Amino acid sequence: MGSPPTSRRSDPVTTEVKNQNGLVLTSHYTPTSLLRNVPEYITGYADGEGCFTVTFNRKLKANLGWEAKPSFSVSQNEDKRQVLDIIQKYFDCGYIRRDYADKTVKYEVRNHNDLMVKIIPHFEKFPFLSGKKRDFELFKKICGIIDRKAHLQKDSFIKIVNLAYQMNGSGKRRRPAKEIINSLR
Repeated sequence: MGSPPTSRRSDPVTTEVKNQNGLVLTSHYTPTSLLRNVPEYITGYADGEGCFTVTFNRKLKANLGWEAKPSFSVSQNEDKRQVLDIIQKYFDCGYIRRDYADKTVKYEVRNHNDLMVKIIPHFEKFPFLSGKKRDFELFKKICGIIDRKAHLQKDSFIKIVNLAYQMNGSGKRRRPAKEIINSLR
């Protein structure tokens, strides 16, 4: 995807932050002139606040008893949600939800097609400058394996697990990689 369609570029972005009762607390207006550098801004923002991850869930109906679910997310405090609204508008996919664990809001993309067609091409065209680039490259490999349907084979699924566990060194995992690998059918 790379950049949004021209007609959307000319639209300024106005977002509102509402309280639990639906009352508008603040309204933010982003002028069109500030949206010119959105692709580079998104990469820079994701470099600091973004995360590429793959979750593994038991799924009885899955070929191997597990499913691998890649996702891209960016978190922000609720009072600065307008940044996430701009990112969601730019990519034209994903959703924004509350993350009660850390009291933030999170923009997240889990749809495999959106990851392949919108998210990955963006970060190829506008690359990371930090160590996040390594996580992205591993993520891209994992999505490619899934895209080719190779994840349905035990050897390829094991490769996905091993690649995923190399990502996000400071992140937490619910279970060790060996537990997943040893329980594959």
